[in-house]
Amino acid sequence: MAIAGVRLPLPVALHKGVAFIARPDGLEVFDGLKASKSALIRPEHVPVTRLEDLGGLIGDNPAEAPLITSEGSTTWALNALVTEVRGSGTSKGHDVVELMATDTARAVKSWFVEIKLAEEDDFGDDRDEAHVIGRSGDTVIVFARGKIFGVSLKSHKQAWAADGWYRTGAVVAGNTVVAITGEEGRDDQVVGLNGASGRQVWQSPRESADPSPSGLDVAGPDSVMTSEYAHNADERNYLLEAATGKVRRMLPAGSPGSDCAYDGLSATVCSGSRLEKALAAYDPKSGKELWKLPDEPASRVAPKVTLVRQGLIYGTTSNGPVVLDAGTGKDKEDAPGIAPYVLDNYVGITETQEDTGLTAYRTVG
Repeated sequence: MAIAGVRLPLPVALHKGVAFIARPDGLEVFDGLKASKSALIRPEHVPVTRLEDLGGLIGDNPAEAPLITSEGSTTWALNALVTEVRGSGTSKGHDVVELMATDTARAVKSWFVEIKLAEEDDFGDDRDEAHVIGRSGDTVIVFARGKIFGVSLKSHKQAWAADGWYRTGAVVAGNTVVAITGEEGRDDQVVGLNGASGRQVWQSPRESADPSPSGLDVAGPDSVMTSEYAHNADERNYLLEAATGKVRRMLPAGSPGSDCAYDGLSATVCSGSRLEKALAAYDPKSGKELWKLPDEPASRVAPKVTLVRQGLIYGTTSNGPVVLDAGTGKDKEDAPGIAPYVLDNYVGITETQEDTGLTAYRTVG
């Protein structure tokens, strides 16, 4: 996972101190609170990519973090991967997406769903591309090789397959799946899909300016932040209402609007471009700017953000790790010890200082 440096975002989710690591050939589970042997949850069929097949470059691992979600009294870690159903006799083999549900309390697979992939796309460049986007009501949303699917948490069966092709990086906000189209010969556009049916409910009139995952972020419980071309052809960030695509605010030119994350309470935190070390927070309903860094009169710099969670911003400056209040932008803790990439109430995971690995720390307080 970190042969040539830490791959971000980490394909890791935490639940009560237990780490669930998505792999292209399964799901690895280990106790984050103590050194212990891990358990590997395997798919039903042969994975098209195994962990040992991966190279040593950042980005070679196609897996993304599992989704931790509950239904009734059971909490699952959901991950998706591509496997091959071998042919026999005169029957051809084919690829499927396997959505695996692992019981977080027992670290065993509870159930799985197979989604057959189009035959003509079986051996594309991104053959192993699959991940869980999120949850909308009782439907789990899955992305695989340019297609978006819905799986029922009640029946454990495929509920729908959305028409068209999409870029990676789709998100779920409220009951809407927001994605960027990827149709050949057409402009990429931001669209909204009904989470229960997969049907398109709106389409932005603007062309997407950034079809990569960084061009679309969840900005609140019912809003998203996009990067699109305005009518004057300038690239701008738009805060959209997820259910309708209505523009809540077009951010002023130059405002931080990349890598946005909702703090879970009342603020959407966004970074500036890679060339500009800036940070700002916005009201997720109106898009009003709450605060911005750097603040030269106060001699305050913008930290490099590692995580936004529960009203707090974790990051680093030249002075070391720091924690900010997401609502005010003020320093909350100037010596937190680490700047975690993944965190729950038990464990925080960050880079190992001595090498290119990862270290788990107990949380305190």
